[in-house]
Amino acid sequence: MTEDRYIIYGAGRQGKGCYEFLKNQGLSAYIIGFCDKRHKEIQSVYDKKVYSYQEAKELGAKFIIAVAVGAEEICDMLDADGREYCALDELAHLVNKNKVEFNREYCAFFHIDNMDAYFEDAETELDGFWNAETEFYRLFSQLDLTNVIELACGRGRHVKQYIDKAGRITLVDILQKNIDFCRSRFSDVSNISYYCNDGYNLKELKSGEYTALFSYDAMVHFELIDIYEYLVDIYRVLVPGGKALIHHSNNDEDYKASFEYSKKGRNFMSKKIFAHLAYRAGFTVVEQQVIDWGYKDLDCITLLEKVN
Repeated sequence: MTEDRYIIYGAGRQGKGCYEFLKNQGLSAYIIGFCDKRHKEIQSVYDKKVYSYQEAKELGAKFIIAVAVGAEEICDMLDADGREYCALDELAHLVNKNKVEFNREYCAFFHIDNMDAYFEDAETELDGFWNAETEFYRLFSQLDLTNVIELACGRGRHVKQYIDKAGRITLVDILQKNIDFCRSRFSDVSNISYYCNDGYNLKELKSGEYTALFSYDAMVHFELIDIYEYLVDIYRVLVPGGKALIHHSNNDEDYKASFEYSKKGRNFMSKKIFAHLAYRAGFTVVEQQVIDWGYKDLDCITLLEKVN
């Protein structure tokens, strides 16, 4: 196989996002083309040819899997044919970055690039979190909202569901565009603070001040290592007796799983691994509920308490 030559498998939105990120990183020259079953319909993406699978195999390059659905089947096919493929983060060394940093940057870049469509869809998908019959709602009801943090708030779609019950709210997100959007969206609300963080800690927030923290539909994409860093800092900022409710991945089938090619963008994590990390960070695990989220047992929600 030719080293440092890659074909992106997937010429749709995710494949394009993958290429645009690599171009942004100065790595577009390493991509020799795309592969897609729709190669007759989509003949090129930007300046790169879209090949059939049979054509792509003959080029002798590694595949990068960048599809929204069907990644497992594609990987099985490549395995059966003895073809090499890799996660996007395996290109991190080409720009002297580690895989965690590279994957974190790609996840953020993808959401910026697809922001309007992503968040428009998200605004309509609230019932699964806030319907009174859901596990999310039942566990959220155990939080003391006197001084609450929403981590990875996006465009603030959840705020309207709890704003009338909260004393102080701090909205945190890695993307400044999201923070700016929320600041404008809630410009007439006086009890909300805003914080654009670095994607793995809460270093600008004071210790022992917050009664609760929650994160929905975001940490499922976070790197396991970043999650541990977050848990340590979440423990720090909570008051004794404060609780955290985290929606995270339960995808432990492939230790190489990362945002761009796993089931619904779920990174490597499990119910038990999360509980272990939380315990190491100082938390007591109050309750965990595995849930179906398009795939059986795909995710988990965990309620933690800072017992002191």
